[in-house]
Amino acid sequence: MTLDKNRLELRRDLTPVQVDQLVDLFQQEWWTKGRQKADVEKLMRNAGPIFAFIDPLNEELVAFARAMTDGAYKAMIFDIIVKDIWRNTGLGRLLMATVMTDPLLSQVKHRELYCLEDMVPFYEKWGFTADLPGLFFMRQST
Repeated sequence: MTLDKNRLELRRDLTPVQVDQLVDLFQQEWWTKGRQKADVEKLMRNAGPIFAFIDPLNEELVAFARAMTDGAYKAMIFDIIVKDIWRNTGLGRLLMATVMTDPLLSQVKHRELYCLEDMVPFYEKWGFTADLPGLFFMRQST
């Protein structure tokens, strides 16, 4: 598949059908597998900026990311996902370019994300680094 950037539409909110598509998309990824529709609906109500690329030919969600930010110091980017049949088309780069140039995120001091080791080179192209001596990723789960 070839990416036609003019064909896709960036949306900042999802229709109920597209929320269902997002739930399905989440089931395909190790870090989002098992997410339930009610929780995804809550996520959508409480999320910061949403980045959803839609194919207007069929209103299908083909790429998604979201972020949370304080607007000054920190922005955390989450759930960067491209539908499998759209991978290796440049859509991931378009999604990241859109996120990184968003007015709510582009001026904060630190933009952060976490990923698997094999994705580090992709995110390094956007200026991200894993070289943070003395810092540790920590999690507390309920």
